[in-house]
Amino acid sequence: MIRRCVRSLVQVEGLGGTFLGFKDEKTVEGDFTHVHCGKILSTVAGRVNKSSEADSRVRISVLPVRKACPTPDIGSIVIAKVASITRRFARCDLVGIGDRPLAGKFRGMIRREDIRATQRDRADPTLSFRPGDLIRARVINIVGSNSGAYASTCLPEAEACCPEVGAVIAATRAVAGAVQPSPAHGVTGSSAAMTTYLLSTAEEELGVVLGLGRPPLSGTANVLGATSGCPLLPTSWTEMICPRTLVRFPRKVARVPDELLKVLLCNPEEINSSE
Repeated sequence: MIRRCVRSLVQVEGLGGTFLGFKDEKTVEGDFTHVHCGKILSTVAGRVNKSSEADSRVRISVLPVRKACPTPDIGSIVIAKVASITRRFARCDLVGIGDRPLAGKFRGMIRREDIRATQRDRADPTLSFRPGDLIRARVINIVGSNSGAYASTCLPEAEACCPEVGAVIAATRAVAGAVQPSPAHGVTGSSAAMTTYLLSTAEEELGVVLGLGRPPLSGTANVLGATSGCPLLPTSWTEMICPRTLVRFPRKVARVPDELLKVLLCNPEEINSSE
């Protein structure tokens, strides 16, 4: 443990706020740096890197010791685990973007009309997902205390417009920043203070990636939906099958990579035991 800490300290050449040089005609700032009063300062802890540009200028940047975990944004494709389901929406816990874990705890929600691209009003969350399923979804909106920062990103800067239009844009941004989640969206109680990400699976590549079947002879778990069981195999865009019992379950199936199908077919016991 001590050797690891010493090794990390040796690799760190600059901490946050470390002076790296002066910005002038021959020196410019790079990644993970910022300029304050003509001085180039580091924004993270890491190794200082100086590279030569085509115009003979030197670019100073910092290579972070540890990459920051990503946070979801509008348009991001995320991996989420279904937590609960109602007739109108499904609640999810966002766990990662691609193969990278998220920076913290994020809550998502898939509304009934955002499940499929066609027949949106007839989609039923209870026939598309079950608690415990892993899904791929796209972030389409952000609701909560930080929603104002995203609701007005498409607006131009007020200073770049005429005074009349600038006043309207400034008022719009102020109103968007004051918007709070309403009970109609199902964000109430302790969840109201948290940001909720509205998700969509209305694409072929989005939907259930790993579905879990209900264990046999589980009593009320068969009715309420169990969060553990045998991994399911996709048979169509709307169904998955249990390789043990051959029972079919309705799902909104995503286009699953062939590598994942091979894992499910070869090692269903190991995947089930890991859950």
